[in-house]
This record gives sequence, C-alpha cells and structure tokens, in this order.
Amino acid sequence: MAYRLTRTAEQQIDALLPDSARYHGLEAADRYGYLILTVMAALGEEPLMTGSVEVARLPGIRASPTRLGRRRADPARRVANPRHLVIYRLAADGMVEILGLVHDRMVLSRAARRNVREADQG
Repeated sequence: MAYRLTRTAEQQIDALLPDSARYHGLEAADRYGYLILTVMAALGEEPLMTGSVEVARLPGIRASPTRLGRRRADPARRVANPRHLVIYRLAADGMVEILGLVHDRMVLSRAARRNVREADQG
C-alpha cells in the first residue's frame, strides 16, 4: 500500500519545515522532515499502525503521532520531542491519503475536521 498527500498536507509541511529551521536550526528541520516522511511511509504500509487512533466524531479519519515514528528512524536522525500528528484516511482506491498535520496542542477533532474539509474542497 502507498500514500499520497493532499494539497493541504503539502502546504502544511512546506510551512512547518522553514519554521522548524528558524526556531531549531537547519539540521533539526532536516531531521523533522525525515521523521514526517518516515511516519507517512509507515502509514502507507500499515494504515492501522499501533498507536494511531480514530479521531472522535470523524469516522474513517485517523491520527498518528509523529513521535511513534522515532523508533523507525535512523538513530542519528532522531527528533528529541516531535509535537505533530499526521491526519489521514484510507481512500476508496486503497491509498492512504495524508490530509494534514496538526500540533499536539490543538484540539484534535477540530483541526482534523478542518483538514478533511480542505481536502474535500480542493
């Protein structure tokens, strides 16, 4: 199984990594980008991966914390404290559709609902 990103997910990642570089340095941003790719690839292989959860009141929409990808990452490229969740769903064609990323301080159901709405509109 594979995954694809929605335009919203691409935009969120494109905004997140420069912010990460600004606040934590280029090397940290590179590690965070690697972690995000690692998590998305893992979800493409195993959509119901241990640690992922269905988002409340949004049937079929799941969230997986990026911190769970740390164990899959090369130890030299590990991120100390990843703070985002990957929002995704299994599309009708069997692909894992990455809808976006949300910070772990956000209200998950509200942020996920916004990602779903944006993905379905565009």
